[in-house]
Amino acid sequence: MADYYIRTPDHEESRGPFDTSQLLTLAEASQISENTLYYDESKEEWIPIGLNQQIKAEVFPKNESLTLKINPPEEASTRVEHNTAEQGGIKVTDMLAAAECDSEETRHLKKKEGSFQKAAALSTNSLGLMLLLSAVALIAPHYSAIYEALSEGKVSTILNYPFMIVGLFDFIMAALLILAVTEVYPLLRGRAMLTLGFGIYVGWALGDPIILIASTAAGLGIFYATIAQTLSTMLVALTLGIGGNATLAYLAIIDHFADFFDRMHFELVPFG
Repeated sequence: MADYYIRTPDHEESRGPFDTSQLLTLAEASQISENTLYYDESKEEWIPIGLNQQIKAEVFPKNESLTLKINPPEEASTRVEHNTAEQGGIKVTDMLAAAECDSEETRHLKKKEGSFQKAAALSTNSLGLMLLLSAVALIAPHYSAIYEALSEGKVSTILNYPFMIVGLFDFIMAALLILAVTEVYPLLRGRAMLTLGFGIYVGWALGDPIILIASTAAGLGIFYATIAQTLSTMLVALTLGIGGNATLAYLAIIDHFADFFDRMHFELVPFG
């Protein structure tokens, strides 16, 4: 039987763990309601009991919903405690008193939840910075082509440069991340694998260990920043992602990639 930690919507402090039979006892004593929150470990979030039909059916059975309304509060509480004692359980007052203690399980749960919330708070802006640096690394080597396309009014010729298109994609993703649009995370994981695979290939082909290491760090950083659920994992992802992408952006600004990107273009759109 699963155990649950609970808390009220207006309080951060949790109580527990309770199994469903203990939650039923609390419900009969009017100590909890369907709006009481329980911690769902699979989703790592607090959810009202009323939204989980299975727990709701066990804790708030319809055929017992009027039991406490018939009797005075004192009589109902005495009856619940008496029935619980006969079944070898504990009293509601004892249960609540134990739940208020700062137990090891409660501290672990709070620490885990706090770590997850801090990681989530860092993820979007940090990923936005990573993608912005990546956009600089990919667009900077094409500044002459961009200038020519804009000055001659032939913006469509940008399609001849695949890495410039990827750079524009990164710039758009960075803007969305700064706006906290987390729905783009699956796209970023694919984008991270592209950086990881192609970057390693380019570094190896050019015999440049700096590009190889920076591309590996950049790709892994972006990927793990989208899935990190603890603060420690997020900090590692930030170090890799920002460090790797910043290195690639710096190399692009000093024209380290000039010879490589000059060869990487197609004639999809004619210049003439």
